[in-house]
Parts: sequence; structure tokens; C-alpha cells
Amino acid sequence: MWSEHTQGSIDLVQNTVLAEIQRLLREYVSYSETDLLAALQSLLLLLTILLFGVKRTGSGISQHIEAELIVNVWDVMSSVARTGMLLDEEQSHVLPSWREWALVSAKRRTIQALHHLEWAWSLVRGYPVLTCFELGPLPAPTAGYLWNENDELQWKQSYTKWLGIWKTGGSYKLGELFNIDPGDDLNSRTEMWLAEVDEFGMVLMAELNAIDA
Repeated sequence: MWSEHTQGSIDLVQNTVLAEIQRLLREYVSYSETDLLAALQSLLLLLTILLFGVKRTGSGISQHIEAELIVNVWDVMSSVARTGMLLDEEQSHVLPSWREWALVSAKRRTIQALHHLEWAWSLVRGYPVLTCFELGPLPAPTAGYLWNENDELQWKQSYTKWLGIWKTGGSYKLGELFNIDPGDDLNSRTEMWLAEVDEFGMVLMAELNAIDA
């Protein structure tokens, strides 16, 4: 519906997306850990379509409703965060379970992406931009080759090598990214992170630069 929408079907697409968002906001409290994450990922996609993907018209939803939806999605993010955002193995800098690592990484990326969506919406709509410094202690998006790996054995081998690269000081944290001063040379840890990060990490880096500007 969204990809093929026309001027005449904008309202139908918008109302359908809004109804699905409202359904997820009603039902998420009963979801399991993985279904809760899937719901949050769905909300990320649906909000992207609703807030930015449908051509704006005079009959569009109000900024008040948009703001209310974003606030309500924060409750879903909080529920996902309470299911765990960091593995013991990550804190101990040892090899974790592939499945558990993928799940917790997906949680962090989804929440970081929603923060980015809110940042973009705030800029476009003229609202104050909220910071996400509470995410500072969490690992920044990890190496693209780890996130994109689809073979468990190969992932374990790659992760073991990655542990060796980051043995001093542990993995790169979001807080380190937040603390980069505009105009200063990047430190060695930031350069290491940038050398291995994927496109999502670069988006966060670009957001940081935009905020500092």
C-alpha cells in the first residue's frame, strides 16, 4: 500500500498505518521477549512511513498525534530495555552465545534507530532535540562483519578475533561516541570503531556531527 500509494490513496495508507501502530501499542504488554522486539521493529518501520514516507497533505495527522505516538512508543522501548540490553559475556569480554548476542544486538540497534527517528522528527517539526545519553554505557553498533554473518561457526571465529582487537578497554561504547569534540582529532579507539562499523553506525556518527554543528 505504501510503496504504490497515489495522491488519492494517501489517506487510506495513512489511516491503515496508524491503525496498525495503535494495535501494537494496545497489545505489546502481552508479548514474549522476541515478539516484543518484533513489535518494536514494526513500530520503527510504521512510524518511518507515517512520519516521513507518506506525502504530507492538509488532511494528514496532526503534530500533536505524532508527538503522542512517539511518547507511547517510548513505553514499548522501555519494555524491550527491561528484557536485557547487555550480556554478562559482553561485560566480561568473552565469547557469548550467537543467538543471545544477535538478540541483544538487535534490541540495541532498534532502540538506537528509534532515537534517531525521534531526532529527525524533532528537527523537521521544530521540537527540541532530546538526548539519549542514558544509552552511553551500552556498546556502540558493532563491526559490520559480525552483524552480517549468517554462519554460526564463522561468526564465532570472527567474534574471537574481534575480542582480540578490543581486548584493551573492551568494546567501543556509545558514550565514547557522544564525547567526541567537534574539530578535535579522533582518538585511536574511535578510529578503530569507524574502520569496522557498518552503515548504521555511520548514520549515528552523522547524527552526532549534525547535533554538534
